[in-house]
Amino acid sequence: METREGNGPVTAAEGMKVDVIESISELYTKGIERLAAVQKNGLELAVKHNAEVASVWKKFTLPMPGVLMLDLATTAFERFAETQKGAIDLLVEQPHAFSKLIKERKVKATDPIEEGKKTAKEAIEHSIAAQKTALEYTTKQAKAAFETAKQQLNYAGTPAGTAAESMERGMDIVLEAQKELLDLVAH
Repeated sequence: METREGNGPVTAAEGMKVDVIESISELYTKGIERLAAVQKNGLELAVKHNAEVASVWKKFTLPMPGVLMLDLATTAFERFAETQKGAIDLLVEQPHAFSKLIKERKVKATDPIEEGKKTAKEAIEHSIAAQKTALEYTTKQAKAAFETAKQQLNYAGTPAGTAAESMERGMDIVLEAQKELLDLVAH
């Protein structure tokens, strides 16, 4: 505990009243922000390391269709990391909204239940937006994978090509259904 010239603990600036709940809320929010920064930094390091590993593997392998999978895996990992960062940002927003509510409780005397409903609705909307972003990334990644495989593996018109096209259509249907479900939840 800090002391000021040995005269006892320092609790606040002279003449300033300390709001314990607000102070704890700010401390909690800062802690969440710091943890989020560490997690995002870890994701960035993992993406960088993954790209370096793929680069080294490409140097030691012969050019063949399997090398394509390294590119796909690297891109998929990068998109996964971006989606995770979006989810982390969403989680960071929640304490900010809560902290804002705490600060506003002195200023306005609104119904805390209504404010809670509003905050929960915003959280759900952000969550749905993050899930839609993840679905869009998944859709783009799947399309890119199927197109690249078609070109490099040259299986158009073969039974394997027919099976791959069927899988692609099935994946498209599932992703579209998921988007429609999210739209229903949002309204």
